[in-house]
Amino acid sequence: MPKADDLALPRPTRREFCVRTCQAVSLLTLGAVAPACGGSSTSPSSAPALPSVTGTLVGRTLTINVDSSSPLAAVGGAATVTASTGTYLVARTSQTAVTTVTAVCTHEGCEVGGFANSVYVCPCHGSEFSTSGAVVQGPATSSLRQFPTTFASNVVTISV
Repeated sequence: MPKADDLALPRPTRREFCVRTCQAVSLLTLGAVAPACGGSSTSPSSAPALPSVTGTLVGRTLTINVDSSSPLAAVGGAATVTASTGTYLVARTSQTAVTTVTAVCTHEGCEVGGFANSVYVCPCHGSEFSTSGAVVQGPATSSLRQFPTTFASNVVTISV
């Protein structure tokens, strides 16, 4: 009959024990953090997607014609515009001013496309940005890149 010591599992070395313990703690930590990041109260599921508008790119100048049916016709309106140089978020901030920022989130590079309460919302982790690109709420810590924009005679002109 075998002895109890003969049936025991081999004991890990101290190094193996430490590595396995660190791995287990890391997995537990990731499990605790992941839901807070992706499922936070800033989750963009309630932020409506921005409408898109058409722009014309000539060189490094992107122009958008704004008519009465455009989402940019009224102050507070916003839209996305896509060109070969990228996707941009455009917001009408006053009767005479429009701002343009990149649609690439500075947190992990996702495309920002939600808009609620004059705030752009990233669909990946819920980062929020003002219409000038400033971080309103993280996890992003850097502003969205802003582009020089003018608005005159119902034409938005963006230097990309």
